[in-house]
Amino acid sequence: MPKKLKVVVKSLYSHEIRKDVSLENLKSLKLEDAWPFIRDEIEIEIGSSQLVCIPHITEADLYKVTSLFVQNEKETNGKMFTPLGVLSKNVNKEKSNPDYVKWLEETNFQDADFKFPHESVKITLQDESIKNKVRVIMVNFSRTIVPKNKELVNNIYLDIENIKDLKGKRSVYMITNVLMAKTIEFRVTRGTSSRIFHLGNSSPLVFGLEEFLIGDDGKLIAKEPVAIKSKILQWQKVDPSDHLYIPDRSEEDCAA
Repeated sequence: MPKKLKVVVKSLYSHEIRKDVSLENLKSLKLEDAWPFIRDEIEIEIGSSQLVCIPHITEADLYKVTSLFVQNEKETNGKMFTPLGVLSKNVNKEKSNPDYVKWLEETNFQDADFKFPHESVKITLQDESIKNKVRVIMVNFSRTIVPKNKELVNNIYLDIENIKDLKGKRSVYMITNVLMAKTIEFRVTRGTSSRIFHLGNSSPLVFGLEEFLIGDDGKLIAKEPVAIKSKILQWQKVDPSDHLYIPDRSEEDCAA
């Protein structure tokens, strides 16, 4: 078992983490196999206690600001939530406030005042005993967010008549805050073989969300804060003063 050594290198430009961990379960050079090993570290280093890393970088398109999810009554395709796409595709335009409909269609969610502490963050996980390594370099961070001056409650109606996944739902989950990197380089090494993935176009990395209650006519009538058990993405209501709920190791083991 390799030593659990962690090295942190900081500068005005970059933030670098190197950790010795066990990577004996890294089965291939595929991105989908390597991502789970780095998820927790991305969440710790750029998500803080408020934002949670997306389940997989290959699902990045589902995790845009205003993206909606509804909870399934039972697990479907291995998941308890069904993605519905961004809010603008689920709105009843005739009933909703026309100013909000226009704003959603313009999709200008960029937070112009956002400043991330570092230009880049590099995370390397290595297992020297078997020469396995997973590394991600994230450069040029930005944030999209639902502005505080935009109140979706009482201004937005969902199209509950024509969108089948919304029928009978009393609430919907909405991503309201997304941190992304303009450029992501992902490198996977197993022994003497390695593979590099270059991911661009401002890929979402970590997100926060809220639960919106739905009235009988489809109107968003209230919102609730939500916590996430990151490992298994089970979402639950919490007190507004709480941070996102991170499960104990014993709970994660039971869920595995």
